[in-house]
Amino acid sequence: FRQEGIELRYEPGEEILPPISGDPERLKQVFCNVLDNAAKHGGAGRRIDASLTREGTNQVVRVRDYGPGVPAAELPYVKQKFYKGSSKARGSGIGLAVCDEIVRLHGGTFDIANAEGGGAVVTICIPEKE
Repeated sequence: FRQEGIELRYEPGEEILPPISGDPERLKQVFCNVLDNAAKHGGAGRRIDASLTREGTNQVVRVRDYGPGVPAAELPYVKQKFYKGSSKARGSGIGLAVCDEIVRLHGGTFDIANAEGGGAVVTICIPEKE
């Protein structure tokens, strides 16, 4: 990100969180894809915010960019395979569908929304080990 002039701000939660059950390689794939999308679609914002918190029995990762966001009419479709909408960015349109599937297989949720004040925010909730 530094080479591309993008500032990545990470805010860890206030507590040390317990491990989650899962496939580390698949989860890494999710986080890399989400960060790559934020960089691709962040526009002139040139900044990505990432955070990790505990909400109930879930660990929640949020990644926000400061680009134009997702057109409201396209939001319901962005997790469908091969959907690229009006985006001219590189890619096949399959990444978010794969992320959604990986997170669901881990018992979690994967949501995309427009952030207040502009940009998009991805929220990944994964249950903690029991």
